[in-house]
Amino acid sequence: MPTDLAAWTPIDGLAGPIVKTKAEARPQVTVVARPAGLTVVRMDFRAGDVMADHRAVWPILVMTQVGTVRVTIGEDAVELVAGGAVHIARNVMHELVAVTDAVVTLLVLHPDAA
Repeated sequence: MPTDLAAWTPIDGLAGPIVKTKAEARPQVTVVARPAGLTVVRMDFRAGDVMADHRAVWPILVMTQVGTVRVTIGEDAVELVAGGAVHIARNVMHELVAVTDAVVTLLVLHPDAA
C-alpha cells in the first residue's frame, strides 16, 4: 500500500554555506516549509548580526546548523554551536546574536490547521 504523501514532508536547504545577500546587521530570514503544525525557517547570520528582543506567538526550537549563535532568554544566555538547540516557550522574550557567521534553523510549533 503506498504511503500517504501528506503524512510526511521532505525539507532540504537547512545547512550549507551562508547565503546572506542583505547588508543589514540582522539575519536574512527564509521560510523553507510550512507542513501542518509547523513552520520551518532558515536564518543566515554574519558575525555580529542581531535578531533583537522579541517574542514568538508559538513555542519554538532554535537549532544552529553552522557557526555559533548566542541566545539570550530573559536574564539567561546560551551559546549554541553547530548541532545545538534550545526550546523556547511561547511569549518568552529572547534575542539572537551571531558570534560567528552562522546558519540557524527555526521551527515554529503551531497547532495543526487541518
